[in-house]
Amino acid sequence: MTEKIIDAIVLKSQDFKDNDKIVYLFSPAEGKLSAVLKGVKKASAKLKFAGEPFCFAEFCCVKRGDMYTITNAYQKESFFEIRQDITTFYCGASALEIVSAFGAEGFANPSLFVSLIKTLELLVQGVSPKKVLAHFVLCVLDNFGQKPCFERCVECGQKVTDAKFCFDQGGVVCKNCNSDYAVPLDEGVRKVLVNLSVLSHDKLATYKIGEVLADKTIYFLNDLLAKNFKKINSMTQLLQL
Repeated sequence: MTEKIIDAIVLKSQDFKDNDKIVYLFSPAEGKLSAVLKGVKKASAKLKFAGEPFCFAEFCCVKRGDMYTITNAYQKESFFEIRQDITTFYCGASALEIVSAFGAEGFANPSLFVSLIKTLELLVQGVSPKKVLAHFVLCVLDNFGQKPCFERCVECGQKVTDAKFCFDQGGVVCKNCNSDYAVPLDEGVRKVLVNLSVLSHDKLATYKIGEVLADKTIYFLNDLLAKNFKKINSMTQLLQL
């Protein structure tokens, strides 16, 4: 058996047999993959940290049959501070769930991995969590070529204000091109989405959004993901806080 070294972050884990867990990882070079972590539910297990979501580590794995088995792990960053605040936790959990929903098994996606790590770093630093999550959602959609157009009408291309949003067409429509399937889009939310779409992670901390507007933005993005892609349960729970 050949040992493989994988830098990855734990997206989620589930119980397996009496004392084991299956750990779902996301790696920049490997994409999504799963691995068995043996004996980790025992009180004395030294690799207990490696089965926890938000753990970023170097995993030593061997392939046995169709599954990897983790033989050792060296923690790089835990991001466990995210758990200290419930809103921040659900924003971080949403980011992990979104990667789990969008990421592909066995396909490298280093830019998505970097975006996830930077997002979790911002959450640990105490940057407004809903703003950070909204930015991450847009980064993910952009990564997969699915980012909606919020600045120009998807029909005629002109710049818009007080526009409606058409989920089927993936963008805003102006008054002249108004679609029967378009729904009202709060102008403040639209402007936030336009601004977040062009902001780097490094500039995000200095961009100010009020709490009410941040809530409205997350509501919209939650609807967008649920209607066009996949329901993100952690985001739904976030909105119920």
